[in-house]
Amino acid sequence: MNIRCLPHLNTREAWLSFCQREVSCCFTEQPEALVDFQSNYLMITVLDANTRHGKQATKFSLGARNSLEPAWKFIKACDFNLQIMIEGLSQVNFDGNVRDNSLLKAHTELTVRKYFAKERSVISPGHLGRLLPLTSTPQHWDIQHLLQLLANHQYLDLRTEQLALPNSDDFMVEFKGIPVPEVQSMLVEIINQPEHWQVRPHPNDSKRIIVLRQDTPLCSFKPDYHPPKPKMAHRGTRWATTL
Repeated sequence: MNIRCLPHLNTREAWLSFCQREVSCCFTEQPEALVDFQSNYLMITVLDANTRHGKQATKFSLGARNSLEPAWKFIKACDFNLQIMIEGLSQVNFDGNVRDNSLLKAHTELTVRKYFAKERSVISPGHLGRLLPLTSTPQHWDIQHLLQLLANHQYLDLRTEQLALPNSDDFMVEFKGIPVPEVQSMLVEIINQPEHWQVRPHPNDSKRIIVLRQDTPLCSFKPDYHPPKPKMAHRGTRWATTL
């Protein structure tokens, strides 16, 4: 899924715009976080510029089983300011009764949990910078260009370039049984270990680029320089009446 990165969620207008999207999930730059509304629960994953692996991040879950009202009362109580929410939740003592905390004591129906995130592919936007769509062929290909293409789904005709016998030059042939790499997993690996990856024009097809891992061909594809279209919901927000 292509997750949008918003400047912030610190105003009522920003929350309304966020909730009108087809998928209520986004990264934020200030503060750095991943915010996701899942049914009646608000999920906040706290990130920073050093987060390169999702399991390093702290995650908060707030909501109620039968109603979204408790989560939205919490958002309103924090003046629609994500920074206030994160700062307040970070001060809660989860070893005791969380409702003893002044931030939560008024929210009797609210369930609050704190745990480490399980999503390996969640990486801080501050670590990556803005992976904007690539709009033209670069003069010299580098890993940043590859990340931009993969993150924005700007690839066509993805093929394996792995060989059946990589150590025998006389018998090197394409091995049809090797599956095409999974793009999301490849993206995470490149981010975590960029020094192991290379990208360059395909030696046999000028319309394609080839991706190598530790100097070994892995896959190739045709770059698509048309930016992806944002997905906006064609409905009113279901939370508008509670704001």
